[in-house]
Amino acid sequence: MKEFNNEKFCQDLISLRGKESQQAFAEKIGLNRSTLSLLEHGKQIPTIEILSKICNLSGKATDEYFIESTRDSLVYLMGSLDEADKDKVAEMMERICIKEKYELLAKRSKNVIH
Repeated sequence: MKEFNNEKFCQDLISLRGKESQQAFAEKIGLNRSTLSLLEHGKQIPTIEILSKICNLSGKATDEYFIESTRDSLVYLMGSLDEADKDKVAEMMERICIKEKYELLAKRSKNVIH
């Protein structure tokens, strides 16, 4: 399972903006300055549209921002689970990740000022 590497995205976004003001850069990519600030500080996860814009500007592939999840590795390292249990744990982890994404989206919609 892959998850978004928000830390790398934040670093790359700040680097891409360089010395340009947040306001100017935000206008250039079609965002509010406050949204750009939230993205740069890791308080908001970019939408697919925003991620695509940033990747087009930087020349990077969107895949560079997704990493293999290490959360389920700990369970598999225990070695006490049979394959059927591992599948159940993987399914539960997937559900947890989906729930976390919805919570982040709900939090983001409360924090974003248009």
